[in-house]
Amino acid sequence: MQGEVVSDFIIFTIGESHYALDVSHIERIDQIPSLTPIPNAHPFIDGMMTYQENTLKVINFRKMTDARGMEPVLSSQKLLIYRDTKGLFAIKVDAIQDITAFDEGSIKPYAHTVTVGQHLWTRGVVEYKQSLVVVIDSVELPHDEAA
Repeated sequence: MQGEVVSDFIIFTIGESHYALDVSHIERIDQIPSLTPIPNAHPFIDGMMTYQENTLKVINFRKMTDARGMEPVLSSQKLLIYRDTKGLFAIKVDAIQDITAFDEGSIKPYAHTVTVGQHLWTRGVVEYKQSLVVVIDSVELPHDEAA
């Protein structure tokens, strides 16, 4: 169809659930290094790491979405280095599934309001390889508990 807006998305998994983030927000996909704990950090934050000249907080997406089940082994998990207008941080996910393009028309908005959490905004769902994938609009870094 002429005029359709097409964007590239990275598809990743948390347990049995599939999520998609626009690749324009992803600077890099990396292995998970050893993380330094942060005292009084928000429960979603697993620690901090060094990336280029920056110290980044690492969000555990599994905790953010209240996923059930055991975390996979560290060697299969990946870090998405995420940048938006508010800053730069890392998102720890279970595994990377694919990078693919969707046209905006294929993303179906929810029929009713869906709340994923106060730090995660979604656009809707898209069908991909016989699975429903939650399309994420943005992720926000939570503030530390003892601010």
